[in-house]
Formats: sequence, structure tokens, C-alpha cells
Amino acid sequence: MKRLTKFIHDVLLSWANELRLIFKDKGVLMFLFVLPLAYPIIYALIYDKEVATDVPIVVVDQCNTPESRRLVRYADASQYAAFVGYASDMADAERALKEKKAYGILLIDKDFSKHIHRGEQAPVSLYSDMSLLIRYRSLLMALTDATQEIGKEIKVETLSIKGADAPKIPATPTNTYIPLGNPQQGFATFLIPGILILIAQQSLLLAICMMGGATYERRRRNHGIDPLDTVRSGAVARIFGKGLVYPVVYIIPLLYLLFIVPRIFSYPQIGNFIDIILLNIPYLLAVTMLGMTLQVFARERESAFVIFVFTSVIFLFLSGIIWPLYDMNPLFKFFSSCCPSTWAMQAFERINANGATLNDVAHEYHILWLQVVVYFFTALATNRYSTIRLKAITEK
Repeated sequence: MKRLTKFIHDVLLSWANELRLIFKDKGVLMFLFVLPLAYPIIYALIYDKEVATDVPIVVVDQCNTPESRRLVRYADASQYAAFVGYASDMADAERALKEKKAYGILLIDKDFSKHIHRGEQAPVSLYSDMSLLIRYRSLLMALTDATQEIGKEIKVETLSIKGADAPKIPATPTNTYIPLGNPQQGFATFLIPGILILIAQQSLLLAICMMGGATYERRRRNHGIDPLDTVRSGAVARIFGKGLVYPVVYIIPLLYLLFIVPRIFSYPQIGNFIDIILLNIPYLLAVTMLGMTLQVFARERESAFVIFVFTSVIFLFLSGIIWPLYDMNPLFKFFSSCCPSTWAMQAFERINANGATLNDVAHEYHILWLQVVVYFFTALATNRYSTIRLKAITEK
């Protein structure tokens, strides 16, 4: 009983001491509060337009018939594309692309109308500037909508020619596209919620490693002793105490990231509040333990920048939000599975945008708790190794 009481006492002392050091360090406070405040606003404003509209497109009409002109009118009427003119040939159209007067070329074959009147497929070609995929997507949607519309009209005209009265012609089948979880079909709506989760991980890792670098500097100057660490406790109690500080401190930034930012920019938010909070408890703990594991690599305060700032893009690509996990190289998939952000982003996207429950994301939830346990022991091992190594250096 005495051992348990002392253990709890040491955990609380370590917690209080770490909290005191956090609020004395302006750099750490910047990572914990200022970075989560500013970063999501910057990202959201960059992608605020969501969808590329009225993308300039130039037409090479080798057919020059009423049918080909009708296709051009329908494409131009779409919100996604804007017809800027005809080109005499492909060389002229390519010049328009190089001069950025247009970002796409619609090539209508000379036999376009002939194929239609024969009842055959009449292919058209779309060439797009691939410097920005969102523009290609808009042009493709505009052309797809135009070809479907003209196809329905041709079917009605063909049946009328064969003797059917237009009012009696059965309605032609239509496609209905329902973008679940992303009604605006916007780039920001699918990307930003995942980035919000990633911002939480990166800001916590930077803050924890900056604290570790500062501790290492003090211990190196004082023969392996940190004068600001007034707690003389065991390694396990120390890891427990420090590990519980950051989730508590990060509650306010997390609520801002996951609930206020999406509301400001009108992103879908249909997930249950309690489910989202419960999901993020093991996520914050896993990130904290991962940060305490990686503290051993931070020998100075500035080391955190070198180690983690460039990894944001890597973690984003490994998350499975941009590229599906099942289609990744096995090595990349392994590194992806080691990142708490991967599982949290996958689960949060499903809960927040598609209304999934915590039970629906039970696999991701259990993996996060497993990472808490694994990274706790790695943090314990690396901290002991760091202490032994520092004592050996200072004794020389």
C-alpha cells in the first residue's frame, strides 16, 4: 500500500513539475497554443474555394457540325468549365496551354456527327494541364456532364424518328451522383479535417521534443542533473506523470481544432461529440508517448525543428487520406501503421463526415490504445538509455 501511495505521489509531483516547466517556456507554449490556432486557418483559407470553377478550355472542332457545337455549348454551360475560343488545330491549342490562356483542350473528331447518325459511339478527347489535378477534375466533370446530356437528347431524337411520340417516350435513365460526407465535392472538405488531426500530432511532438532538448541541455551543463527537476521519482512514475500533462494541456487547442475550425469554414460535422472526444483520448496519449520516445534525439531545443517540421508532408501522405492504404508499398504501409495520426485521421474522417460511431471505428480505436502501451515502454527504454548515456558523457 505504501508503495502504491508513493507511486501516485511521485506521478502527481512529476505532473505538476512538468506543467510548471511548460508554462515557463515560451517556445513550448507557442507550439501548444499559437501553432494550432494559426495553422488550420492558413490551410483552410488556402483551399477555401473548395472547387475549381470556370476552368478555361479551348476547343479544336474538326467536325464543325450542329452536334459538335451543341457539345461545346453544354460543356461551356457547366459551372466547371469556361469556353475561351476555338483553335484551328492542335498546335494552336497547345500554344494556348503554354501561354496559360487555357488549361484544357477539347478535341472533337471529324467523324463525330457521322458516328452519332450511325448509332455508334462518338468519342471526344480531353487534354488537360496536369500541373493541378483539381483543374483536371473540373474539366472532366464538365465534359462528362455534357456528353451524358447530349446522349439523352440523341436517344429521344432517335426514337422520335422511328415514329414514337415524344411525350410517350419513356424517360431515359439518369445518373445521380451523391458525394457522401462531402456534399460540396470540395478539396478542403476532404483534406482539412485530416490535416487538423495531423496538426495536433505535429504540435505536440514539437513541444515535447523541445522540452526534452531543454532538459538535455540543463543536464549536460550540470553533470547529468536537471536543477529544474525537483522530483526524485522512479522512471515509471516520471513517464506516467509527464505523459498525462500534455493531453490535459492540449484539451482547449483540440476542441478548437476539431469543433470550432470546421464550424467556421462550414465543413461537414455530423459525428457525435462524445465519440470524437473518446477517440482522441488514446490518440493524444499515443502521440505524447511517441514524443517522449523521440526526446532522446533532441539534444538542443532547436533539434525539434530539424527532426519534425519536414515530416508533416510525409505523415500526410502516409495517412491514407490522399492515397489509399491498401495500395501502398508494404514498407510504407508499415511506417504508416506506426503513426498515431494515420489511425486517428482515418477514424475521425469517418465519424465527423459520415456519422460513424466509435463502434464502427473500433479497429482504429484499439490500435491507438495499443500504441499507447507500446510507446510507453519505448519511452521508458529511451529515457533510461538517455540518462545512462548522459552520465557516462559527464563523468569523462
